[in-house]
Amino acid sequence: MAKKDVNYFDLFIEAAKVCCKAAEQLENLVKGEDNSKNEINTIHNIEREGDELYHTLYDHLNRSFITPIEREDILQTARNIEDTIDTIDEVGVMFNILSISKVKPEAKEFVTLIVKSCRALLDATIEFKNYKKAKNLTKLLVEINHIEEEGDRLYQSSVKKLFSSEEKVLDVIKWKHIFDALEDVLDACENVADIMEGVIIKNS
Repeated sequence: MAKKDVNYFDLFIEAAKVCCKAAEQLENLVKGEDNSKNEINTIHNIEREGDELYHTLYDHLNRSFITPIEREDILQTARNIEDTIDTIDEVGVMFNILSISKVKPEAKEFVTLIVKSCRALLDATIEFKNYKKAKNLTKLLVEINHIEEEGDRLYQSSVKKLFSSEEKVLDVIKWKHIFDALEDVLDACENVADIMEGVIIKNS
C-alpha cells in the first residue's frame, strides 16, 4: 500500500529550519575563539539532515500523481534549499582544510548576513504554505534579495581589501576561496526566493 502523500510545503519548512540551524552553527564557529573540529563536524551532521529531507521529498515526488504546484517547482525549491545547506557546510570544510585559526571581520559580517537570510527564508517557507493568501511572503522574498545584494557589496570590498593588503600570498588565496564560498551561500538562498517568486507569478 502506498504511503500517504506528503505535504511538500511542510518539508520546505523543515528543510529551512535545518538551513537556519546550519547557519547559526556557522556563526558559532566564526565568533568562537577556536574554530574547533567539533563545530565543523556539527555543521556536517546538520548537512546530512538536509540530505535526508531532500531524499524524502524526492522519493515522494516520484510516487505522486498530483502535486499542489508544478513538480519542477517543488524539486527546484527543495534542491536550492539543500544547496544553501551544502554551501554552508562547504564553508566549514574550508575552515578546516585551510587551517584557519583567526577569522577576518569581513567573514563575520558575511555570516551575520547568512544567518539573517536563512531566517528570512524560514519565515518565507512558512508563508509559502499558503502563498495565495500570504501577506508577508513578497516582502520576505524582497528582503532575501536585498541581503544578497548587500553580500555582493561586502564581497567586492572584502576582495579588494584582501588583494591590496600586505598579507602573504597563501593567506590571500585562502581567504579568496572562503569569501567565494560565503557569497555562494547567499546566492543559493536567493535562488530559493526566486523559485518561490516564480510560483507566485505562475499561479496568480
